[in-house]
Amino acid sequence: MLVSIFSFLAQAIFWLVVCYFFLYVGLELRALLISRKTERRKLAQLTATPALPVQPPAGYPPVTVLLPVCNESAVIERLIHAVCQMQYPAGQLEILVLDDSTDQTSALAQQAASRYQAAGIDIRVLRRPDRNGFKAGNLIHGIEQSRGEFFAIFDADFLPPADFLLRTMPCFSDPELGFLQTGIGYENRDHSFLTRFQAMEMGHQQYVTVGLSEDGDMASLSGSSCVWRKRCIEAVGGWSDATVTEDVDLGYRAQFSHWKYAYLRDVMSMSILPETISAFRMQRERWGRGLIHSAFKHAGAMFHQRMPLMRRLHAISTMFSSLLLASIHVLVLLSLPLNYLLNFEAASVQWGALLFFILAGVWGIDNAIGASKGAWINDKRSLGRMVWDSYLYIALFLPMAWYYFFGGCRALFGVYGEFHRTPKAGDEHRTKMPRANTAMLLGEIFTFFYSLAAVLVALDEDNFCLVPLNVTVCVGFAMVLYWSWKERLSRDHG
Repeated sequence: MLVSIFSFLAQAIFWLVVCYFFLYVGLELRALLISRKTERRKLAQLTATPALPVQPPAGYPPVTVLLPVCNESAVIERLIHAVCQMQYPAGQLEILVLDDSTDQTSALAQQAASRYQAAGIDIRVLRRPDRNGFKAGNLIHGIEQSRGEFFAIFDADFLPPADFLLRTMPCFSDPELGFLQTGIGYENRDHSFLTRFQAMEMGHQQYVTVGLSEDGDMASLSGSSCVWRKRCIEAVGGWSDATVTEDVDLGYRAQFSHWKYAYLRDVMSMSILPETISAFRMQRERWGRGLIHSAFKHAGAMFHQRMPLMRRLHAISTMFSSLLLASIHVLVLLSLPLNYLLNFEAASVQWGALLFFILAGVWGIDNAIGASKGAWINDKRSLGRMVWDSYLYIALFLPMAWYYFFGGCRALFGVYGEFHRTPKAGDEHRTKMPRANTAMLLGEIFTFFYSLAAVLVALDEDNFCLVPLNVTVCVGFAMVLYWSWKERLSRDHG
């Protein structure tokens, strides 16, 4: 009896994931097609009417640039230098370095700010007596000391272009536009396959956002390289420190309050990607924890909104995409017992597995295409190398599913606000990682051998339906375990 119940539940979970995956892939393809049409139209307009140099029109509103930093000694000076080069009418630009640091970052920030103050730049370094609320609390403290009607926000590892404000602020002539997101490039994307994967994965997300923005659909936007209208922030209650993805949380509340957003992919700030697997692991756990928490936190508001069916489906897809990724790890955990619980000769099982792998193939192709466009990757590779790299790219989503699953479980047990900064290139090997990093590493070792066992059992039982999934799991987790070993060697000899 218990075996029958467990078998039914396992199949129900499998079909639930497959159905949601089907919805997600279909909506993502739709957004990608809209993105492609949008970018082609913009390119045609640009060709027909070349862009004129941007001139600051009269009446540009006062803008405050907020730079929330915490122990960012490797990048703080270049951040301040880049922001102080931004072009904007004199007297209308204020720069606030919001310093929560406990190391030499504070001295470096003050020295850099003093140099630019002497040159006539309106820049100040603000410190708080404590770190209550982490980044969200730091931003709240910053706007209390500001005079701007708009806030441009950059994390410590970002380098905005000099004309950032000149190209973004004209969009706010629409009084209903609450916030604006710009494109993000990655200066170290070719450092390793890990950084290239991140650049492609986030580039794909940016390319999808072009379509979502054009169609007026809900989007999950970054909290850096963006501009917010002060009135919008005040209207929706400001940043919340109850989640580690305070940017997504604020964006959801703004969209549910009927504020418009804009996405300008052509305005690009450069950033730095995590170069070690430990830094990447902790970053994605934090993202997964915050995104899953935010999805359930705002689900009620989303379902109470009156919106067309297609827009609602996109909202569901956007908000719960992190939960979908985490659920893939549940399928991995089910793969071994399913060898004994399912009749793999049943038509429903074979068709379900076939549908899942077809969807995974379609998603992999559209993801790779969107990633190459979104990350501006146009290098020439042989067909064989391109196919193999695409397979490895897809395989790395399976360890990421584990990080999101781990983060989702922590959110389930009430760990909402615990925040660990992502180390930047140059200080990653010096940064002590929290215990959660070790827990996820042990989970990687377990998942690798668990999936290897599932492959051996499936081959012994002649159940080939789930073998491709488990083999790909082994490939993905073998990569991250190899990088963990290399990182350990580097730390020991560094």
